[in-house]
Amino acid sequence: MKRPPPPPPPKKRAKTQRPVHDETARDEVPAADGLPKPRAAPVPVSVSGPSAVPVDIDIVVDDSGPTALAPPQPLPILRIAICETHGYLASARTAVAACGHTVALGAGGADGSDEVTALIRRENVDAILVALPGPGTPFDASPVVAAALALAPRRPIIVGIVTGTAGDGVRRAHAAGADLVAVRPHDAERLAPILLAAARLGAAREAEANARGAETVLRGKLEQVAHGEPGGLQPLELFQRALETEIKRARRYDYSLAVAMFAVELEPPPPPSGVRGILRARAGNAIVRSIRDIDVATQLDHERFMVLLPYTTIAGAATLARRVIDAVSAGDAVTAGGRVFPPRVTGAVAGAQPGEQLSFSKLVREASRALEQARREGREIGGSSP
Repeated sequence: MKRPPPPPPPKKRAKTQRPVHDETARDEVPAADGLPKPRAAPVPVSVSGPSAVPVDIDIVVDDSGPTALAPPQPLPILRIAICETHGYLASARTAVAACGHTVALGAGGADGSDEVTALIRRENVDAILVALPGPGTPFDASPVVAAALALAPRRPIIVGIVTGTAGDGVRRAHAAGADLVAVRPHDAERLAPILLAAARLGAAREAEANARGAETVLRGKLEQVAHGEPGGLQPLELFQRALETEIKRARRYDYSLAVAMFAVELEPPPPPSGVRGILRARAGNAIVRSIRDIDVATQLDHERFMVLLPYTTIAGAATLARRVIDAVSAGDAVTAGGRVFPPRVTGAVAGAQPGEQLSFSKLVREASRALEQARREGREIGGSSP
């Protein structure tokens, strides 16, 4: 009996081949703008363990470059005046120069105090090193500090010089009005950070002074726009705010409020250029001269004016409107193009008694409606109550 043939040996599994990468495609990848963008070459990393099969993994590192940083700004060079005792003056000058700054003047003693005071009053100096009064200073340097403080807001930075401990020096510098303090003896290692702080402090004060100057100019312009000319026609924005405020007060304190509206009238045909503007200006002047101090007048457009009349009834507003109309008519006529243009306005009033509903839009609407009706009917004044 024949034995069965032995089983065939197990077949070896084919080794899985990793897909072949297109190196050209790897090196150029479309960017957001459609242009090819170079990519970095892969970095092979082997991962292995007790029961793991080594596998090559491609890690793509983007080396397109880090974000560009702004280059550091060069250190500012200060122009410094020194007022020190004769024994420490030379070392102070050497330390300042070693820190990269310029010595505008180095003087010692009482005479040096006068020289430094005259210098900072005459020329621009970024900082001063001044010996503070004390046991180590045989002269009084207070006039130098006072002269520097008097130059505010664009004054030099005051660095007080003391002998002793830093804590005591800080107290003495604060009492004297100095900004910073330096402790003797002088050397570049000690003085460099103090002068850097002086440079930063000076730059901050310069920026603050510029900002305050710009704010002052802006506030002046805003005040001019907001308040207008005293006793004259006010800007429409201010008039609206004043009317809204008076409406709230009238509701709260229960008093009458009225407005008057006027329009410049011209007979057809249209006048020559410039005549309308002259008549409008004369009408505005007459209105301003005819109203009370508590009233507020404004120009609505190229031909209409409006007046706010606090504590005024409809009858009182009509009386003021007639006074304005008479004042305008009494003005001088304008002659142009062989024609005579007498100044003339049509008026209308609107308002509310205590307790009635009030609003800015309603008052303007009622006054405009009454004015248009008066102009159509040829009347001098029209009235309406909301």
